[in-house]
Amino acid sequence: MKLKNKLLLLSTSLFALPTLAQGLYAGASIGHGNQQNVVHDVSTATGYLMAGYRFNENIGAEYRFGGVNTNDSYINDLRSYNSLYVRGSYEIDPGFEVYGLVGFTQARGGNYFSNGSRTTSSPSFGLGARFEIAEDLGLNAEYVSVISKREYSLSAVYFGIDYRF
Repeated sequence: MKLKNKLLLLSTSLFALPTLAQGLYAGASIGHGNQQNVVHDVSTATGYLMAGYRFNENIGAEYRFGGVNTNDSYINDLRSYNSLYVRGSYEIDPGFEVYGLVGFTQARGGNYFSNGSRTTSSPSFGLGARFEIAEDLGLNAEYVSVISKREYSLSAVYFGIDYRF
């Protein structure tokens, strides 16, 4: 009986996958920004990979995994960061939208931050625009304050590409 229930659950899940996939999107961006701590202010290359889900035309959620050029990151030898955002967007014209990001970021460093830990976290926010260049394929430009704490901050301008499934 348990096997029959599992097969039924699996088969109904497979029928639901196309519906769930309609809101999925993924992409990558590269950018240039500033890393700062109490002593240093360094210009650096940065980038991220992202995956998200649009709940409707205006609201979505997004996860990002990013990093900075480690040659430029002697401030604390930043290794990577993880961000989770709520994304609100508004379509100005067909194929052109503006959006805002509000969320939370955790950064991991090779050296210790001033709080005595190898990680630090803070609220994160950004503003951007997306232009659709082909069906479901878009280019985006954005400014993001990735981390904004006294002990360490990273903000950047990014240019990227995304695909909506």
